[in-house]
Amino acid sequence: MKQIIWSVLGLSLLISCKKEPAASTAEVKEAYDRGTTEMYVESSVYPIVEDINEVFKTYYNDADIKLKMLSQNEILNAVYKDSNRLVIMPKTFSAKELEAFKGRVVPKITPIAKDAVLFITQKNATDTLINYNDVIAVFKGAKKSEKVFVFHDANSNIVEKIKTDAGVSELSKNVYYAKTVEEIVSYINKNKNAVGVVGINWMLQPDAKIKEGIKQLRSMLVYNDSLKNYYAPSQSTIADNTYPLIRTINIIDVQGKTGLGTGFASFAASDKGQRIVLKSGLMPVTLPKREINIVE
Repeated sequence: MKQIIWSVLGLSLLISCKKEPAASTAEVKEAYDRGTTEMYVESSVYPIVEDINEVFKTYYNDADIKLKMLSQNEILNAVYKDSNRLVIMPKTFSAKELEAFKGRVVPKITPIAKDAVLFITQKNATDTLINYNDVIAVFKGAKKSEKVFVFHDANSNIVEKIKTDAGVSELSKNVYYAKTVEEIVSYINKNKNAVGVVGINWMLQPDAKIKEGIKQLRSMLVYNDSLKNYYAPSQSTIADNTYPLIRTINIIDVQGKTGLGTGFASFAASDKGQRIVLKSGLMPVTLPKREINIVE
């Protein structure tokens, strides 16, 4: 009996050994629903992209999109140097920026959500209102302030926007750069004059490292010049454009082929993907359909 068992085991091992080289050399050809690729994600919108990717993988088991969180400048450098061709960031390319792709590929840009830039401070702070024009004046050097503005990354989308609006090459005064969102939350809790400048996504979907810390913080109301009033950031004020600092999150695919980027973009923009966005607290680009069942 033992000889039979060992003979069967030996035969099984022999068969598995013969099949192993074929399996290792076989590669899954990339398509919209299968294969492996890497996607660079701008740091301020990482949580929502992670959510969509997790659900995407449950629908397409052969798809493996590896996410890498980077600053906007790092992502743009990778795209322009052709070292990465699939990215997500809250940025809209200008006509001049798109010229850099001429002769190479026409970028496929798919908007998937709208978010907001928040100013956060201690919950018991006396200042609950802020005017974005005053923030710009501080960085221009035209206005003095005791506040210290805390950013996630010196090369983030938020910092680049403020530098552009202020017409300065660097934000040197009244600024503190943190390495992580966790560090931003910790810094604000320890400094009463600190104001964090972050994407709303991190506050709506805090990870375990910041979940307790943000309980002691609050979002400031931001002045809308057109409506002459202050508005709190929320899904509804993003939807009706009353909150003044809104961004569109875009998938930028410069693969030049129908690959995983195409599949992910289609999924994120579909009814399923937009429901994930809606549930996250951000604003979908397209409102998901609502089915009503009438029971007689």
